[in-house]
This record gives sequence, C-alpha cells and structure tokens, in this order.
Amino acid sequence: MRSDRVFTNYRCNQNCTYCTLRRASDDLASIQADAVRARILAVKASGASELVLSGGEPTLRADLPALVAHAASLGLEVALETNGTRIGADAARALAAAGLSRAIVNLAGVDETLDVVTRDPGGFARTRSGLLALLDAGVAVEVSAVIVRSTRDQLPALPALLASWSLRADRWKGLVVSVPVESPERGELLSYEEVVPVVLALETSARHHGIPIRLGNDAPPPCVFPPRAKVQHLFALTRGGSARDDRKHLLPCAGCLVAESCSGLSVAYLERHGVPEMRPVAEERVRRRLSIISTVEEQMVREFVTPNRMMSPVHGVIEEDIIRVQFRCNQACTFCFVSTHLPPMGDDAVRAAILSSAARNRKITLSGGEPTLHPKLVEYVQLAKQHSKLPVQLQTNAIRLDDARLVDALADAKLDEAFVSLHGTTAEVSDAVTEAPGTFARTIVGIDELHRTSIELMLNFVICQTNLHQLRDYIALIAERWPRAYVNISFVAPSSDVVPRDVKLVPRYADALPLLAEAIADATRLGLRIGGFESMCGIPLCLVPTSLEGVDIAEVPDGFDRGEFVKAEACASCRMEGRCYGLRRGYEAMHGSSELRPFRTYES
Repeated sequence: MRSDRVFTNYRCNQNCTYCTLRRASDDLASIQADAVRARILAVKASGASELVLSGGEPTLRADLPALVAHAASLGLEVALETNGTRIGADAARALAAAGLSRAIVNLAGVDETLDVVTRDPGGFARTRSGLLALLDAGVAVEVSAVIVRSTRDQLPALPALLASWSLRADRWKGLVVSVPVESPERGELLSYEEVVPVVLALETSARHHGIPIRLGNDAPPPCVFPPRAKVQHLFALTRGGSARDDRKHLLPCAGCLVAESCSGLSVAYLERHGVPEMRPVAEERVRRRLSIISTVEEQMVREFVTPNRMMSPVHGVIEEDIIRVQFRCNQACTFCFVSTHLPPMGDDAVRAAILSSAARNRKITLSGGEPTLHPKLVEYVQLAKQHSKLPVQLQTNAIRLDDARLVDALADAKLDEAFVSLHGTTAEVSDAVTEAPGTFARTIVGIDELHRTSIELMLNFVICQTNLHQLRDYIALIAERWPRAYVNISFVAPSSDVVPRDVKLVPRYADALPLLAEAIADATRLGLRIGGFESMCGIPLCLVPTSLEGVDIAEVPDGFDRGEFVKAEACASCRMEGRCYGLRRGYEAMHGSSELRPFRTYES
C-alpha cells in the first residue's frame, strides 16, 4: 500500500526540543480548507491508497473531521499524526465517524518528565487520555517514539508502560521508533553509536512485554547494528526502495545483500557525525529476515490465511485454513517462515476469516506467530466451534499454557486439537532451536496441562541439524510423560523466501533418516502413534523409513504448493508422484536430488 502525507498546518500546541516542522504561525493561504483539499486530491491522483494528515498539530483545526471525511470519500485510507493532547472522547468519536482508520500518536516518554521535552505542562497525561479515547472510538493506534538525547533514558521503559494500559489487541498497532538527524537544538541529536544501545534495549523490552515494534524510515540502516543483534524484524525493506534524495550509499554498500532495498545513510547525519562503522549484510538468512515482498499490509494478507489439505480416516480429504490470529511470537526459531514482526490483522479480520472457512467447510486451525499471546483466543475457538463441523485445532508452543486457567478455558470452549511445537528433550537443545532461553521448561508444563484434558494432543518435532540426535530420546520422553500424544515429525524446510539455506540448519536426508528409522521403531514398540511424513512439512514419500501400506494420502493439486517444491527426474516414474510434494527448492539447491528413490510397486 502506497502512502503519502499532507500537512494540514504547521502550528502546534507543543514545542518539542527536536521538532523541525513546528511554526509559530501558518501561511493562511496554505491552510485554507480548499488548499488542503486540493493537496488531498493530488495525493489521490498520484495513485496513493493511504493519506496521512500531519502537521504541526492537525487537531488545532476545527474542520479536521471534515478533511478526514473528504479524504475517505475519495477511497483513501486515512491516518492522523498527532500528539493526542486535544482529543477527548467526543473528538475521537467524530474522527472515527468521519472515516479515520489509524492514528500515529507521538509519545516519547513514560511520565510527566516528558513535559520538559514537549514544553507542554500536563501534556503527557493528556496524550495518554487522547490515545485511549482514540482506541475506545475504534481507531487503530500506533505510538511514535523519538530517540534523542532528552528521551533516550526513558524509552526502554515505554513498552512496559504501554503493556500496563491493557491496550486492545485488535486496535493496537504497536510502537514505531524514529531517530531524527536534524533538530533546532543540535545537542539533542545522537550518533548511531549512541542510538543502537537504546534501540536494542527497546526491542528487548518490547519483546518481553508483547509490544509490536518497528523502526521508522529515518532510522539507522541495518549495517550499523552488531552482527548478532536481533533487529531484523524491526525493518521492512522493500525491493526498489533504495532511492531517496536525502540519503546515499557508500562504498561498503556495494557488497551488501540489501543494497537495492535499503536507502543507505542520511546525508545530514554524515555531514554531522561522519561515517559510522558499517557491517554490510552478507548472510542470506539476514537478508530474508530484513525483506518483505512489497508492503507490510500486503505481506500481512499473504501470510494471514494459509491453505493446507490432509486425509482423515473419518472425513476423507480435508481442506484446511491455517489462520494466523497474530504474527508475534515469544520464540524465535530460525526455521520459522512466519514474518513475526508484522502487526496483527485485527479482530474483525480474524472473525471474518473464521466464518469464511466454516462456510466453505474447511478445517479451522488457529495459529500465529504464537496465538496464545492473543487475548481473544478463547473467543476465536468458541466462534470456530459454533460454525464449523470439523475439528478445530490450535498450533502453539504451549509456553503460556503453563497457566491451567487458560487451558481449562480452551477445553471449556471445546477446542478439539492442540498441535504443540517441542523441538528437543533438554533445555539446552530446545532453547537453542527456539532461540528463547527458559521457554523449554514452560512448554513442558504447558503440555502437562493439555495432557490432563480431553483435547487431542499432537507434538511436533522439526528435524534440524541441532536436534536430530535427540529423536530417540524424544520418543522415550513422550512415551513416559504424555503417552496419549500423537508424534508428528517435520523436516526443516529451507523455504525460498525466509528460511536460510545453511548446512548448519538443514541436514541431508541421508544423515537424518537412520535416526528417524530408529525413532519410528521405538514408537511402534512403545505403542505411540507417529506420522506427519506425508505433509508439506514432511519428507519426500519415497524416503519415509517405514511402510506406507494402508496410509491414506491425499492428492496434491497442481499449484497447491505455491511453487515452493520441485519434482526431480526420478519423480516422473514414481507411482506416488501425484500424492507427494517432492523436494523443497531450497533443499534441492543445497543438497541436490540424488537421494530420491521412486516407488515402482506401491499402489495407494
């Protein structure tokens, strides 16, 4: 979605130490309603689909709702940049009724000491009130925080403050962080060396408190952050987005994998601070996690509902919709293909997706990110159960299901199945795979809680280089602790857009299959159900180290894999060709296709 900005006026009731836009007075001709409407029409004619009304402070205009209504009548999505101090309940409702869909509220502190920065006594309290009024009126809200010298000490505590306000998940869009490179007070400007620790502290705090966070367009480029810093999800670099007059590329950019998407460094910053230490992106894994296909909104739509199909002994072929109730996650598995930095689609969209899936008689699976982080998860289960005739499934890492009350609520909502990710038998291995230290212990308790209910329990183990040696231990753990669970085996998928093609992550089938065969034999001996090999996340059927006799496997329609898989020459003579996805493109690029052994006698 292309967005453009119209400045309604430049006067502001605050006087932030870092602001370069505020004026003591406006040019009267430029702020006349007809002049502003003309600028709005020009935005529409340019092909933009979103209009951001900005200032100064736009709420100083009495006709702001009329301007919003005018833009909305043209078919534009309308957003508002504001400090929120002049927005009460009535004003918020008027803006919402006029068609305002999103507000970006400037808030760069956690208490009234921010009033010194804004030079507006009582401003912090009024901003909080205005922000909550907008949410109550149905307007989506994103907080804009600016890192300058006078705000940097407060900002790491901002996610905790926002979390304490219990903001509505369906309207709360998170936190966007900006870093000015120009200011009327030069002492406010920070070098990237000073900014980076603040961004890292903010990201850690936001992740801990479940607050979505991203960097604005004026933020430092990825190359100035430490190599191991987890900041990729803060960026949304789009192919072709490198051309900006106020920024430029330097010599190190020539070898950077995101050069065509990254706009480089600010000219104003370079003039003031010089060239910072740069570490060009050289890893394919990092490039993928920094990039999106086009816009954040289009990426959200692309990943929101994922189709799947399976064979059920009771229902036959089942078409499934995996609905991501949110994208955020409290783990960070390297092999995850979900863009966990994306904001949620919103309550209305999730409910509409559930109802649509039910109406089309598709199995409903609620997933994420991590769906248990969504406060309305139980309501979504209830809605799915009210309208679907098929079992309703939850995909989860079960960390938050260590709370017996939440598990009981899901059971009371008649949840049918829980598909739980557990990728190791020890904290050392599991936490290394999930890159979330301390979560293994909570997942174990969460599975215990699920096991005591009647919810069908499926435990998913994604084979990767880090954990494949624990396959047999995994079977032993399940047999001892959760004997009624179904064991689902997946194989790390080097997806073409996201998951890195790294031999340290993706083993050869030949290295994993002997261990898998032993695990299958153990499961059979211990009376455990085991499978999942035939799914899109499994392995080529000809490599499954157990008999498929009697296993019903659904056909794979042409195009169902979205071009993610390839068929090798050996597949042409295989009797299972129409029921097997084949090889992931990424796997073939890494390891080739010589391992395939086509079925020549098996009849399904």
